[in-house]
Amino acid sequence: MTEELTPVGGLPLAPAPPGGTTVLPLRQDHPASAAGAPGLAPKAARPPRILVLDGLRLVAAVSVLGFHYLAGAETVPWQRTSTELFPRLHRLAGFGWLGVVFFFMISGFVICMSSWGKSLQKFWQSRVLRLFPLYWAAVVIGTLANRYGPHPPGEQRITLSQMLTNLTMLHEPLGVRHVDTVSWTLWIELRFYIIFSVVVLLGTNVRRVSTFCWCWALAGVFVPKAGIPLLDTLLFPDWAPFFIAGVAFFLLRKEGRITGETLGILVLSWLLVQQHLPAVMAAEGHGIDWKACLTAITAMYGLMFLVALGKLDRIQWRWLPVAGAISYPLYLIHQSVGVRLIWRWNERLGAWTTLVSVTTAMLLAAWLLYRFVEKPLTPHLRRLVARSLPNPRLPSPTSPLTR
Repeated sequence: MTEELTPVGGLPLAPAPPGGTTVLPLRQDHPASAAGAPGLAPKAARPPRILVLDGLRLVAAVSVLGFHYLAGAETVPWQRTSTELFPRLHRLAGFGWLGVVFFFMISGFVICMSSWGKSLQKFWQSRVLRLFPLYWAAVVIGTLANRYGPHPPGEQRITLSQMLTNLTMLHEPLGVRHVDTVSWTLWIELRFYIIFSVVVLLGTNVRRVSTFCWCWALAGVFVPKAGIPLLDTLLFPDWAPFFIAGVAFFLLRKEGRITGETLGILVLSWLLVQQHLPAVMAAEGHGIDWKACLTAITAMYGLMFLVALGKLDRIQWRWLPVAGAISYPLYLIHQSVGVRLIWRWNERLGAWTTLVSVTTAMLLAAWLLYRFVEKPLTPHLRRLVARSLPNPRLPSPTSPLTR
């Protein structure tokens, strides 16, 4: 027996699908027609691109490159110490590790911005598609370079099992050697995504994100005293303040004004940074001046403050999107490939020619990875993921709207 349905608000009924379920249209004055019915994920507006952040990403990547090429005191990869070959650059490159700090700060800003209004499914889909295609390519390239490229003394060969485990990006907690040494930062990045997922799941708004920042900052103070390794791993208190600062800077931009709460989060994050900085420097082996590093980090805060207030939006140079596109692949491959090229070329070309040539080669390789790996592969993966996951914008067969 079929129940007769009356049109709603004069709107015609959609024809019933083969299964016999009739979809009722919404009246124009129904709140769900404008605000989105319960269970329907509203489509998030794509945030405007802040081009200056693309340039800052490349600056951070190049500074890390300089650190790995020039800051070491050993004879690898130059076969002489970089102190002898580049005395001035060596001292400056010692601060290049701060590019990682800047990456984390920018990441807090960008992840909060790009996840605003997204469902948890869309958030993780965008993160996986952004991180993994280039990362997989870098792991394969790094493994091939290790097994078949120039081989600095003392380096062990990467096994097939190690390479495969690295593809998961979970090799560090599994105790497996890095193919690309820089990927330790991706494990930190991945943990940030995991805990920020709580906010995305609940729905992003200024109140929730601010509360998240306070809770994470304060948890980072108490967790080390609790003696619970799992919480310490999940919350990574030494690096957390940089992400918290980035998130707070986005809140500042979102609100369009300086509020007392956002300013308080930024001040707290800076105070935690200066507290954790000696431990970070000791753990990473950066034997440089603490005050100089803190001054550089404070300058980063100032730069991000200008970005948050929109003071740098006028910078619209055409090459900035390309700079942003190549920064991630440059970061991934510059050490596993570039160090080997230095080891091979230095004796033939000389120090300065080798430095310029290898840096140029890494920039070109990064662009090629973007152009021929990320750009063509990501749309295919996005369509594949879209077909395999349910569409959150469509009502389910058991939804009240389809009865």
